[in-house]
Amino acid sequence: PLVPPKVTAASVFVLNADTGQTLYAKNADKSYHILSLTKLVTGYVLVQRRGGQPADTVRIEQAHLRPGSTAGLRKDDVRTLQDLLYGAMLVSGNDASVAIADHVGAALLAEDGKQGDPIKRFVQEMGTAAKSLGTKQTKFADPYGLAPSNVSTAREIGRMGGTIFRDARLLPAWQCTERRLKIGGPKPRTVTLKSTIEILGEPGIVAGKTGSHAGKSVYNLATGWRAPNGQTIVIVVLASTSNAARYKDTRAIIAALPQDFPELAAPAGYTASAARPCP
Repeated sequence: PLVPPKVTAASVFVLNADTGQTLYAKNADKSYHILSLTKLVTGYVLVQRRGGQPADTVRIEQAHLRPGSTAGLRKDDVRTLQDLLYGAMLVSGNDASVAIADHVGAALLAEDGKQGDPIKRFVQEMGTAAKSLGTKQTKFADPYGLAPSNVSTAREIGRMGGTIFRDARLLPAWQCTERRLKIGGPKPRTVTLKSTIEILGEPGIVAGKTGSHAGKSVYNLATGWRAPNGQTIVIVVLASTSNAARYKDTRAIIAALPQDFPELAAPAGYTASAARPCP
């Protein structure tokens, strides 16, 4: 792998997900608190274990309403698993992630024929899923990323992203920069989720997830970029110096890739597609 272009991120890993080739690496094996990048695996476990039931509904409980970033859930809302996935991916809802974990964890316990804590069972499944994707240092203690013991490396996030950012069940979550959701329950309403991932909507971007702790100045970003030749490139920047810097770092890497790896360059007549608001 090459040294990446000059960026603020302390750790970088860039992978061609279609060929398995590492393109750039910098401090790629150092462990970091990954924060909301955790939710990529939450979404992956959801589609792996309940991907055939996106219309299944979940009644929101008080215990699902967690501090931090929110998808606007209210107690007694009735939400589909698909809408909870949008809430976790587009706006990084801690509440949506806990509701997913509680629902899927309960189903896993039922399959196991056991009693127990559904969220703990779900987190156990996250660990199993991460190992199946080739990780060794990645660990989870919750499904949304606030626990300091949710750790991984840029290389392992890149490896997981190589599968997650090509999963046809997950990619629709990032196809649109906005989603209108119909919420059921005692206070039925329509809400619009607007993506908090600033790079979503730019040409070639097919997926993305932030992980942030503004109080500790930690800014992470994992991005899926469809190269002009059609291959999926996973770009992971950890510990960038600011919110703006992580996007600037990622755009600098995208700009450098076709120069350093000419095979990624555009065929004749190529036009990049981009996410847009959805009805």
